[in-house]
Amino acid sequence: MKRILKNYKIFLWALIAALLSLLAKYAMHYFGFEFIEQTSLHNSVVSSVIFVLGFVLSATIADYKESERIPAEFASNIEDMYNDAKETHKNYPKFDLDHFRRNLIDILGTFREGTRVSRGKARKEIAQLQASFAEMEQAGVPPNFVVKLKTQQTQLMRNLFRVNYIQRIQFIPSAFFLIKTIVILVISLLMCTNIDPFYGGVFIVGAITFIMTYMLILIHHISTPFHPSGDTKDDVSLFLLREAKNYLVAEGKQK
Repeated sequence: MKRILKNYKIFLWALIAALLSLLAKYAMHYFGFEFIEQTSLHNSVVSSVIFVLGFVLSATIADYKESERIPAEFASNIEDMYNDAKETHKNYPKFDLDHFRRNLIDILGTFREGTRVSRGKARKEIAQLQASFAEMEQAGVPPNFVVKLKTQQTQLMRNLFRVNYIQRIQFIPSAFFLIKTIVILVISLLMCTNIDPFYGGVFIVGAITFIMTYMLILIHHISTPFHPSGDTKDDVSLFLLREAKNYLVAEGKQK
């Protein structure tokens, strides 16, 4: 049951809204509250609202697609930093590779939490890599190598900041308010319109309500790619971070 709710949450909410609109339309027809006559303007209004919904959806998907790329970039940066440090440790054994590896593991764990819960801890863990860089310099590691790792550290911080921004900032808040308003107005308009034949009109009202509600919920959902629960079907997957963490843990066990 939980799996069904997870995979079809948006569909079920849109279906419930459509069924409620069917009942409301039937009740308004039964009690004679359909005081608006159907005109050619109705088609134009519905088409315009769907166009606006599509525009906002396409703009929101751009941030969502970027959020899907960030975990891959973050995980690849972490593994690349460790592999470079591992090779350097062979020539400069004074550098504590195991401590550096544990720091990277902590960063992976806090980044997963930082996308959904606590953001400050992930920032702190990334900043703490500076201690390892200072240790490398003391061990005689060439400056160009340390600079490369610092550049990758900056990229990690940039990815974290970008995820946090997407999580908290809604794309054009006024546009979200607009689409919510016009969807309610259009559905209310259809409810009050005397559509002939009636049963065909009821089906059309239900279908339009379903489509608009589905799009509205989808826009609201993907505007926050990483939800606090982390258990919805449309959340951005963090499996690459988990695989990178498992790789680093396995490296530690080989010692």
